[in-house]
Amino acid sequence: MTGGGSGGHITPLLSLARELKKAKPQCRVVYVGLKGDRLDGLQDRYEVFDQVCYIAAGKFRRYHGESFLAHLIDVKTILLNFRDFFRTIIGVYSAGKILKKIGPAVVFSKGGFVAVPVGIAAHRARIPIVTHDSDASAGLSNRILGRWAAVHTTGMPPEMYNYPPATTRFVGVPIDERIQAVTPARQVDFKSQIGIMPESLVLLAVGGGLGSQNINKLLLEAAPRLLKQAPNLFIVHITGRQHQAEVLADYNAQLAPLLRQRVKVIGFSGELYKYSGAADIVITRAGATALAELAVQGKACIVIPSAFLSGGHQLLNAQSLADAAKILTDNVTTEEFVATVNQLIKDRALRLQLAQRMAARAKPEAASTLAKVLLEVAGAGV
Repeated sequence: MTGGGSGGHITPLLSLARELKKAKPQCRVVYVGLKGDRLDGLQDRYEVFDQVCYIAAGKFRRYHGESFLAHLIDVKTILLNFRDFFRTIIGVYSAGKILKKIGPAVVFSKGGFVAVPVGIAAHRARIPIVTHDSDASAGLSNRILGRWAAVHTTGMPPEMYNYPPATTRFVGVPIDERIQAVTPARQVDFKSQIGIMPESLVLLAVGGGLGSQNINKLLLEAAPRLLKQAPNLFIVHITGRQHQAEVLADYNAQLAPLLRQRVKVIGFSGELYKYSGAADIVITRAGATALAELAVQGKACIVIPSAFLSGGHQLLNAQSLADAAKILTDNVTTEEFVATVNQLIKDRALRLQLAQRMAARAKPEAASTLAKVLLEVAGAGV
């Protein structure tokens, strides 16, 4: 297995590895990741892998919405891409040595730039490749490797991709195996676990693994009004580790003590499912893994896709949710943001409707389905 660069790439690999072990206990799973990756809170779950290896790889930097002229005069990015081309060559050599040593029956690419050298090495060694794309558009790494893939698996319906229909399988997005549908009783239990009264209405804001400055700013500006207007509201704000101290100081400065008691500020949590499980409303970016997890839990969401990530994939992910979530743009005003949150706070029926529509999109069996595809390709079908 290979993939990296974010928790959205690694989390599906962890759940997939567990499903492979369930289906075929003698199956040996090796993970090849990016040298230097720091994915806090995930490495301690790597025990599911029989072996973990790291290689160098190069990233091709490009930014959605940037003009062709901006690309041409962005000297720093050009130099970094030139440097990373050689890192990729080194990565192909390193990956080839690893593949020769372990002799895998199949190579699985979750995407991320570390997948490119592993996939090239697998093609050279005539090892079958299976790719998986979680987002509504195929990532660059899997588009490169796709020409050699035996099977292209997808997180969203196959018509959203340009892969050959005969080799494309819609499986969904594998998610953290701890995530399940949240009943009212389970929600009360999650609230208790994180120290919130069961009668509180919980608003969770999370901007992805590294946090989102835009979401942090919006919620900081909106929080005083939201807390005053809804006496039972409790805010859980996951800021990203690097933003925690600054956001915490801002809340301390702008909120009166009684309001401040109803805000919990967290930099990062390896148990995000508990906070999302407790939530009545979730403010989130549009990463495919995060959306798949919230669908399984059945949550009413306000989705603010990042407009600048490569390929605009979060914008496409959000578009696919048009009838299942409230979609706001990255340049939403504080007034528009407050109005949207207040609408969901006041309208329980609307929250329930959105939660049900999200739940209807869930594919909780994605990891087991994908495991079966891999074992079939490897010649060890179950």
